[in-house]
Amino acid sequence: MQVTPICFHMSSPDAAGSGGARIKSAASALLKGGTLVSEPCPKCGGVQVRLADKTSCINCGYENAAKGEQKTTTAPQVQAAGLGASAAIVEGKIAGLASELKDEKDTAVQRQKAELLEAYLRILEKMKALSAK
Repeated sequence: MQVTPICFHMSSPDAAGSGGARIKSAASALLKGGTLVSEPCPKCGGVQVRLADKTSCINCGYENAAKGEQKTTTAPQVQAAGLGASAAIVEGKIAGLASELKDEKDTAVQRQKAELLEAYLRILEKMKALSAK
């Protein structure tokens, strides 16, 4: 695995003293879930970090509040949406299996389908518990 170093350009004369503090602040923001912004700083062209609704330049310290941007979907929202769709699939399997079980005459096949139905119900219960969190 090749690691590419990231270099920060300090262009202003006073940046050398407070630049270290801004880099530490940016690193802290990244650890808290912030992201590096692909657009350069409009003031100096430096690297920007976004945390919540605030974008800060690592180089010059320029801060900009995000206005009118679309909210991105967070991981828990994506996970909940995925669980909801998956739960619907499992519910469909349960309904189909229950229908098949009703008409089945062979007791060995009934037992096999009943065990599968029980497994689907356990899975559905776990999915619903996870989506409730």
